[in-house]
Amino acid sequence: MRVAWVIWFLFSLLLSLLVAGKEGWRSFWPLGLVALAVVYALDGTLIALGAFRYDGGLAALGGLPLFYFLSTAPLAVVAARFYPAVHRLRLPYVVVLAAAFLLVEQVMLAIGSFAHLNWSPAKSLALNVAGFSLLFWLGEWLGCWERGR
Repeated sequence: MRVAWVIWFLFSLLLSLLVAGKEGWRSFWPLGLVALAVVYALDGTLIALGAFRYDGGLAALGGLPLFYFLSTAPLAVVAARFYPAVHRLRLPYVVVLAAAFLLVEQVMLAIGSFAHLNWSPAKSLALNVAGFSLLFWLGEWLGCWERGR
C-alpha cells in the first residue's frame, strides 16, 4: 500500500503547517534535516540487518519509501515545537511521542505498508525513544530552542 506513505506525508506536512506554522518552521527546520539523517541511519541500518521492511522501499534510500522518509522532516518540526522547556517533562514527552509513533506503525503493519521480519513492538518503542532522544539532543546542540523560545 504505497499510497499510505503518500497520505502519511501529506498528513505530516499539513499538520506541520497548521500546528507548527511559520514560526515553528523558522525555528526548527534544522531538526527536520537532522530527523532525515536519524531516520536514514537508524531505519536503513535495521532494514539492512533484516529487522523489518517497508512496502515501496527504495534501494537509494536504504530501503525506505520516499514519502515515509520525507514525512520525518515536518513531523520533527511539530515534535520540536512542543518539546517541553521544563526538564522533568522531557522524558515523559519523548515516551508519549514514541508510543504515538508506535501506534502509527501498528496501523501501517495492519494495512501491509510495513512488515516486521525479526522485530517487535517493544523494540520499536525503544528505537523510537532513542531516535527522539537523539533528535532533541542534537536540536539542543544546534541551538534550535534558543531561536524558538
